[in-house]
Amino acid sequence: MKLERHHAIPLHRQLGATLVRAIRSGEIRPGERIPSEREICETYEVSRTTVRQTIQDLVASGLLMRVPAKGTFVARPKIDQDLSRVVRFSEAVSAAGYRPTARLLGIRTAQAHAAAAKALGLSQGEAVVAVDMVSMADGAPLAFYRIHLPPETGEPTARALLAAEAEGRVTFGLVLEHVRRVAGLEPAQVVQTYEAAPASDEVARILQLSEGAAVVASDRTVLTASGRPITHDNAYYRGDRYRFTIRRAYSI
Repeated sequence: MKLERHHAIPLHRQLGATLVRAIRSGEIRPGERIPSEREICETYEVSRTTVRQTIQDLVASGLLMRVPAKGTFVARPKIDQDLSRVVRFSEAVSAAGYRPTARLLGIRTAQAHAAAAKALGLSQGEAVVAVDMVSMADGAPLAFYRIHLPPETGEPTARALLAAEAEGRVTFGLVLEHVRRVAGLEPAQVVQTYEAAPASDEVARILQLSEGAAVVASDRTVLTASGRPITHDNAYYRGDRYRFTIRRAYSI
């Protein structure tokens, strides 16, 4: 198939439009590897420079993603989470057509760092129960959570999480559900921040990313209606798989 060499539209944009049509039509599906640069050069009779510019543009747009040592793939649809309300991970993932699962990575007693201590009304260095968990879509890791709880609610919650993990039914939401059950603390308010950040060694390993890859880092404190803190969480979402949306009324 030839492109129009004397057309006003540059070759790399014509090639990009052709690849986009192939993706939108289902000829190349999400998660599938696109043809190699050499194959594209031969099919469309263009230079490797043109192919590379086209792929670079489509990667930048989020339509394609590069996987080191494997090739370039059609990006899967991003998980779109509505920030105007509290949405369970399973709800957001299911809405995008994926199967949500979670895995418990570890539970330990640790010293509260400054942010967790302040959020939970503790002194820095006081003991907290730290729960590490990863949430997945179709088996691929999407978000890593580190949840901090005071010992009085954290210890019984930890036992419940270990039992749930053994039965294959652990979820991120199970933490607050168990705190509500054992302590009667009803979540009513959420204070949460988001910022772009590079993945640390630990986060990159858990989320199967390259070190320094883009993630969305979030700090979240869940409180009762009276303002009593329940948990303080640090979360890291894959920047290539997650998107956050907020809808607000516009006023001048």
